[in-house]
Amino acid sequence: MRSRLVPVALVLTALSLPGLALAGPFRMLGFDTLALSQGGSESAYGRGIGVLYSNPALLVDVRPGFSVNYMFFQPFLKVELMDRPANADIPLTFYDSDVGIEGTNLDRPLPTAELRLARHDNQVDQTSMYLSLGFVHDFGVEDFRLGLGLWVPTSGLLNIESQFPDEREQYFSNTVHFTRFGEWSEVLSLLLGLAYQPLPWLAVGASAEVALDIGASIDMYIPEATVQDYALVNAGFDAKPTVRAIVGITGRPLDWLSFSLTWRDRRFSKVDATAMLNLWNYHEAGDETLPKRVEQRHLMALDFEPMEIALGAGLHLGDFTGQVSVTWNHWADFLDTHHKRAQENAVFEPVNEGDPTIDGSDFAFSDTWSLVVGATYEYLEGFTLAAGFSYRPTPVPAQVGRTSYVDADLFMGSLGHRFEFSLWEQSFRAELGFQLWGMPRTTVYKDPALIKDEFPDRARTLIGGQPMPEAEGLQTNNPGFPGYEFGGLALAGSLSLAYLF
Repeated sequence: MRSRLVPVALVLTALSLPGLALAGPFRMLGFDTLALSQGGSESAYGRGIGVLYSNPALLVDVRPGFSVNYMFFQPFLKVELMDRPANADIPLTFYDSDVGIEGTNLDRPLPTAELRLARHDNQVDQTSMYLSLGFVHDFGVEDFRLGLGLWVPTSGLLNIESQFPDEREQYFSNTVHFTRFGEWSEVLSLLLGLAYQPLPWLAVGASAEVALDIGASIDMYIPEATVQDYALVNAGFDAKPTVRAIVGITGRPLDWLSFSLTWRDRRFSKVDATAMLNLWNYHEAGDETLPKRVEQRHLMALDFEPMEIALGAGLHLGDFTGQVSVTWNHWADFLDTHHKRAQENAVFEPVNEGDPTIDGSDFAFSDTWSLVVGATYEYLEGFTLAAGFSYRPTPVPAQVGRTSYVDADLFMGSLGHRFEFSLWEQSFRAELGFQLWGMPRTTVYKDPALIKDEFPDRARTLIGGQPMPEAEGLQTNNPGFPGYEFGGLALAGSLSLAYLF
């Protein structure tokens, strides 16, 4: 009967995802053209709406105005899976074994030949495009600014996918996926912030990223369990706004020197969904007639971003401005799309006699320190060049075991240009910027002792209880086994036009 409940999960997932979320590439690329041109380094000095994320205290330096921004991200990333040993496949005779009925073995494999998709490489090359609007104003209050930014993917308001990092992905895409970079959701993003300069040398600011936590309830009645394409459903949804706080402070003890401290809370959009299932003529065992109702709960964490603390310093000498930002990223708190920590997914109990217990502790994500350096130079009045560099180490440990969180150190270089001009006695600013990202080629080899054997050696035939020689050794549909190579490049670009009040 458990297999007949699968449609509930599919319906539940499809119905529970829509809503406002926050993610996309902006955290790493920058939230506007000027930020992108400097590699996202705007922590000590800033002039664009992107400071709502990098350091909201810098809003006091942003000239009031209205801006329109276009951004694209083009990845050229690929995961190439190594050839699997022939004896690693799950044979069709798995259906004839006692493995599928023992205990509570719910994560049973399918015979390899019956998987919906064959195991395949993962090539990430789809272009993402975004259109954003920015607004900054002082409302007549000296040393005060309020800013609002809205980022909308041109493909629509929402495009979210989830994955399992282990052998359970065999039922779905049957490949491995990039974790931190490249495979972002395309979603609507909203930032709102304000800043105030109480002293000539001190500015403070705060902003908020707005997201929705989604609750869903599905009440389903199946009148005939053998007919799985017909059911009666009532659904309820509850969406609550959640806010990711960002707080920044900037101090300038000298006219040419600036220091900053920025704190960003962690963020993800939570989906908490419950399904109640009632089947006709399905009862609890016993003398009394007690209809059996099944309850399923699905908890998801979409587009996790870690808590961060960024320290920035910069100098402004004539036409030259340079700054550096060092950020602590609390990746040890990571949750994947199924609301699980990496070390939890790596755990499994001994399958065969003599197997060790894998507790998963070696596969937890680590906190990291990232570095961003940026500079601008106004070589002619109104003409400014920008450049930046970033290094972001991976928080992911060696993926030699059951899980395959694909990630490596990231390097980035950026270039851009800003042009300020007047037209019809009005002030405008146009900006163009590009980034080139590199993920070094990396090879992962799996340790067979750390991979769950999905066809245990102890398997016996359902009829007769005879040994099954084909079960000996390691059989698994884990798409990451026996290993894979990955890496590549990514190009990002942005163009903006601002009308300055």
